[in-house]
Amino acid sequence: MKTILLVEDDPIIVQVYREPLKKRGFQVEVAEDGLVAMKGLLQWHPDLVVLDVMMPKVDGPYVLKYLRSRPELKDTKVIVLSNASIADAAKATLAQNPEAVFLKSQCTPKLLAEKINDLLGLESPAAPPPPP
Repeated sequence: MKTILLVEDDPIIVQVYREPLKKRGFQVEVAEDGLVAMKGLLQWHPDLVVLDVMMPKVDGPYVLKYLRSRPELKDTKVIVLSNASIADAAKATLAQNPEAVFLKSQCTPKLLAEKINDLLGLESPAAPPPPP
């Protein structure tokens, strides 16, 4: 089972993505801020991190810079999932070369799961059959 670390301070956003990812077979750990994420990275060794940019205590660009600076974590795949209204912070995050960037307003749980599968080299689960 692949582990996803969802770094997000908004409990509604966590709820939107956590359960659909679990239903697709991922173990999902949640960090409500960047500091918790940085501590959890070494504990959970996630296969992929879904990272918000604007967070309390430690922001996303710093978390991504930390992740890329650690030899044991630098190859961890990262998807930035954030809002459009954060231009400066987004530029700092993009400088750290995440594998993908999505706007929260445009990223469905299905789209996120498909990108995770793609980045981790997994097959997407078959679509459920239509109702009779």
